[in-house]
Amino acid sequence: MAAVPAGSPPIVYLHVGAPKSGTTFVQGLLWHNAPVLAEHGVLMPGGSFAAHVRATRDLRGLRPEPDDPAPDWEGGWDELVAQVKASDARVAVISNEVISAATAEQAERAVASLAPAEVHVVYSARDLAGLLPSEWQEYVKHRFHYDFEHWLREVVDGPRDDAAAAWFWRVHDIPEVLARWSAHVPPERVHVLTMPRPGAPRELLWERFAGLIGVDPAVADLSEARANASLSWTETELLRRVNGAVDPDAPMWLYHRLVTDVLALKMLPGMGAPGRVPLPADRREWAGKRAHEMVEAIRSAGYDVVGDLGELLPDASAGAAPVPPPSDADLLDAASHTILALLDRVSALREELGDLHRRRAEQDRTALPKLMARHLSERNQAVWKMRVGYWHLVERIKGIEPRPLPEHPAPAGEDGDENAEAADTGPVLTRRAETR
Repeated sequence: MAAVPAGSPPIVYLHVGAPKSGTTFVQGLLWHNAPVLAEHGVLMPGGSFAAHVRATRDLRGLRPEPDDPAPDWEGGWDELVAQVKASDARVAVISNEVISAATAEQAERAVASLAPAEVHVVYSARDLAGLLPSEWQEYVKHRFHYDFEHWLREVVDGPRDDAAAAWFWRVHDIPEVLARWSAHVPPERVHVLTMPRPGAPRELLWERFAGLIGVDPAVADLSEARANASLSWTETELLRRVNGAVDPDAPMWLYHRLVTDVLALKMLPGMGAPGRVPLPADRREWAGKRAHEMVEAIRSAGYDVVGDLGELLPDASAGAAPVPPPSDADLLDAASHTILALLDRVSALREELGDLHRRRAEQDRTALPKLMARHLSERNQAVWKMRVGYWHLVERIKGIEPRPLPEHPAPAGEDGDENAEAADTGPVLTRRAETR
């Protein structure tokens, strides 16, 4: 990669998506390693993934629901751009998988707002046979309550501007998505990052992305890397049935906070029988044909390919044997263990809330100067020793022999306080689930 002249803005890599193509894995590595990447000249503007989400919503002109308690995102894109332009970094990365849904006008605004920076567009892609089941699962995580076959009829057989098909093709029709960006960015600066096939080394996708932005992949710590939590067929089907029971009038922001973020992402994974959702055999021929068409369109457009276009074609050896759908017994078993996990979480939260109430009551009973001295002493050894000396003096004045005092404050639960018993008790209701 060519060096950026002194005084010039960073080269900007817009990682625009697509969903379900390893973006969560790459984003997790970028944010977990942001400090060390900064040492190698890579800026992650905004300071958090949430800032990129906020900026993307602003760029796409979305509006929050009237009762959504989350902060507004108006102006988020311009704030991110201002940080990029003020930076002396070599490279800046903006990453959010739904930027791929931007219209042609929004893509133009994004590129123009970053001028005179050199803008590159990075689009992650995967094979359709693996993508279709994963996207149905993602729809279910976002309140969709129809089964896989119904979803496939909408996406594959129905009009492309209607129902589930409208979003799917807006972010996954590679020629169409990249055409919206290549009108403003030359094709050699449009990069198609292919997702390796299952079984490939987990670090391969990161090695490709890091090489693209000019960073040695080895500088990143991969120990905290995570992919988007994938549900088994049983777990997805259970979630789908939960969606059918959700009050239709419940706002989406509340659904995301409780069902998506808690149930789907934290509670359900690992609770049901293993086994991914397979693409039905009668859909594989169509998926293969459509994949070949998209691969040829990428080649003819002259986009830079990072990886292997062959990875976008369905694996002929995968999905040969039919996989039966989960039975009611499978769903009941998964539901039972999920309920136990939720009860355990409720128990932990009740303990935490009780501890907060006790701390609040103690603060209300304690004079402010004494409270400040206590907090200071817990963070400063010199102040702690002064408190110990003061206690000794008070005891001597009272004529009482002081008992030996520790040199450091005792951790919670070790000094006879009312939380001592709670400190020794761990979760018990999820033990069976954890062994599954």
